Amino acid sequence: MQIPRYWAQARLRHETSARHGATVQRWGWSDQSPDAAQAHAQQRAQAALDQVLSAPQARNLDARFQRMERLGEYGLNDQTPIREEILGQRGRAVMTRNSYGAHCLNTPDVAIADMDFPPQPKPPSAAPLLIAAFFALAACFVIFAQGGALPAMVVLAGTVVVMALWLRRLLNARQKQAGSADPRQLALERVTAFSQQHPDWGLRVYSTPKGLRIIVTHEAMAPSDSAVQDLFSALQVDPIYQRLCLQQQCFRARVTGKPWRMGMSGPSPQVRRWPVAANQLAARADWTHVYDKQAAQYSACRFVAQLGQARIAMDIQALVDWHDEACRAEESQLPLA
Repeated sequence: MQIPRYWAQARLRHETSARHGATVQRWGWSDQSPDAAQAHAQQRAQAALDQVLSAPQARNLDARFQRMERLGEYGLNDQTPIREEILGQRGRAVMTRNSYGAHCLNTPDVAIADMDFPPQPKPPSAAPLLIAAFFALAACFVIFAQGGALPAMVVLAGTVVVMALWLRRLLNARQKQAGSADPRQLALERVTAFSQQHPDWGLRVYSTPKGLRIIVTHEAMAPSDSAVQDLFSALQVDPIYQRLCLQQQCFRARVTGKPWRMGMSGPSPQVRRWPVAANQLAARADWTHVYDKQAAQYSACRFVAQLGQARIAMDIQALVDWHDEACRAEESQLPLA
């Protein structure tokens, strides 16, 4: 797992003529100092510029090469680590703030799996049918007024048939929705089935606003372990989250609420990206202060049960305690966000 403390940017340009040249920009990072991050950025920029300048002769410029490096905060571009403000560290676990302000717990060796419920199907809207029926009835009135009684009756009959078919479809959709199993219960059943198949595992289960969170508590695991991949597959974990875990060798858990679930808007584009420009630091501090104060009134998840092995490994207990404290997982009176 790599979540650097310091970031810097370097931009290099090579002039080939008065109007032409090659420009590249790269980010650098370090845990030691801003100067070390700047040196790393300069090194990466120089390597990129050398690659550009050699391309016309060697024809070896990769098709995915970017002159201006797009920097994804989660490092899913295969080039950079997770780019977030570090709020705290305990052992190997690191607490960061993501782009919309939430605190995220990152750990290289305590397996965490978030399960999102599938979206519920919505019944068809009545608006298009009502509009069509209005125009059909209006057409019937006009045709009848002009002496075309038979054509008017045909249009009216057709309208009635279409409305009846639509109403039947609406009733079927609502009956199907009412009779469908509770997605939370289905998710719990998947977790319980996995626990029964692996009785030596410890699984700590939490309820989130739109799913479940599972923390493996019986032993430390790395994202690349086959056992973790089996867990992700059995629980149907989001593929993007699986990719992030493998690429960054890191498990993540959001431990404070999403702003829009707490009646807040997200931060402005000027302060949401890290590192933030020096002239925006005060604005970022103001927004995060308001966010943290609001987040204290919500839980990010709620503890449900400990399945399988009840004993939590000593080195995992500290992370579970930090997670539960940050999430307010035991405070059942707080709303989930």
